[in-house]
Amino acid sequence: MKPRRMSQVARAVDGLHTGADLEVSSVVTDSRAAGPGALFVALPGEHTDGGLFVPEAFDNGAAGALLRDGLSAPGPAVFVRSPGDAFLRLAADERRTMSARIVGITGANGKTSTKDMAAAVCARRLRTHASPESFNNEVGLPVTLLGAAADAEVVVAEMGARRKGDVTLLCEIARPDIVVVTNVGVAHLEIFGSWEAIVEASAEPVDAIGADGIVVLNADDPVVAGFAGRSAGRVVTFGTTANADVRAEDVTLDPDGLASFTLVHGQDRVAVRLAVAGAHMVSNALAAAAVGLQVGVALQEAAVALADARVSHWRMETFTTAEGIRVVNDAYNANPESVTAALKTARWMAGDGHLIAVLGTMAELGPITDEAHEHVGELAARLRVDRLITVGGAASAIVTAGIREGVEPGQAAAYDDPAEALADIREHARPGDVVLFKASRVAGLEALAEALR
Repeated sequence: MKPRRMSQVARAVDGLHTGADLEVSSVVTDSRAAGPGALFVALPGEHTDGGLFVPEAFDNGAAGALLRDGLSAPGPAVFVRSPGDAFLRLAADERRTMSARIVGITGANGKTSTKDMAAAVCARRLRTHASPESFNNEVGLPVTLLGAAADAEVVVAEMGARRKGDVTLLCEIARPDIVVVTNVGVAHLEIFGSWEAIVEASAEPVDAIGADGIVVLNADDPVVAGFAGRSAGRVVTFGTTANADVRAEDVTLDPDGLASFTLVHGQDRVAVRLAVAGAHMVSNALAAAAVGLQVGVALQEAAVALADARVSHWRMETFTTAEGIRVVNDAYNANPESVTAALKTARWMAGDGHLIAVLGTMAELGPITDEAHEHVGELAARLRVDRLITVGGAASAIVTAGIREGVEPGQAAAYDDPAEALADIREHARPGDVVLFKASRVAGLEALAEALR
């Protein structure tokens, strides 16, 4: 964030400034993170109101606060009708002064991993800032833009959607130069209501790009590839298909599930070995390389960056316990496509050994909830999962379907209490086993994975 006075903040958000006209140089939405020079944005939350924590923010050194009309502040403040809307306006104002190229990462699956990899690739040559964690909504995007250093040359911003128009709004704020669409899936079907609505929402970043922009599309996803016809900007494709502009050939997985492949662009070819498990990470890496090429990073530089690139926690995070049990913690979120990818990778890693799959509810699937969980159970049976454990009511359909399709009844268990599931794992896991954790965040399975450390 470029330093600005509180009066300038007020003008940017059409608010009322009171108190000293101090300079702010950063923004925080958590009063505990406030410090010298920080502007505390007091956002309303689901369970509490940030306005209640304004005194704490000033106690921690904040220079000013942005808060709702009718509240009070013990220091310089800007009062607005809606702190959330004002936060977006402040981010849009910041974007107007930025010279950095903005890259928007969108899609049903792989957004965060693609964002992390794209940032690593761009950083080989350019000063790069990226969204922290999975900050991809109407709060996360302003945090990303306002968190960029004044001299940033590239900002990689993750953009998520929970309803129609979300990404359109985020694109209006960020005005990206490049957008990536990783794939289209049934995530959030409960909210969107239909497959057609999901497809239209997935096309929003493509529609937002002007003639001077670049759209990076997954050639392996027929729906995403079809978006090329509605893009006003230049289209760059990635994938394993022969006609992709940036493609992977000769993909292999090592015993740890790490992918190696030949990265191809035009006549250039370079070997890549990823540091994150899963064949599905190849697609994310290709998207990252495609972004890098658009901002001047050579293919060889991209390969070097991808070999070292790490992704945010709880995404195909692997570790071995003191007892020799290999844990795959992919519990940040889940939908049918990502669960399939995780199960296949875990089975590969286990080889002929023992695989324990600990699976939880896939949230927000609406009318396909039962069917989707049953399909996961069927897949678990086909992949020869040796012990199948589920946590949460909806996830019990995984066990039912798994047993129907061949999982031994004595090797499948459905729990409502995570503590019981953890006890089951500790009873049955042996040295050399692979234990996969995969679920939507509502299941909290990441805590079980961490408990095994």
